[in-house]
Amino acid sequence: MPLHSFRTLMQDLGTLAYNVTYTALNPKAKIILTTRPTPLQEKAFALLGGNPARTQ
Repeated sequence: MPLHSFRTLMQDLGTLAYNVTYTALNPKAKIILTTRPTPLQEKAFALLGGNPARTQ
């Protein structure tokens, strides 16, 4: 794994996305799309004891 400063680690972790969208067919149905974490992001969250699926 590459060595990161706090700033570069936050930049890397900041690429995770949590998107909420709707369709014209059913505007009340919320569709949530999340990106998959990279191996580095997974390792960072594991070391921090966090879950990337529960971050917004």
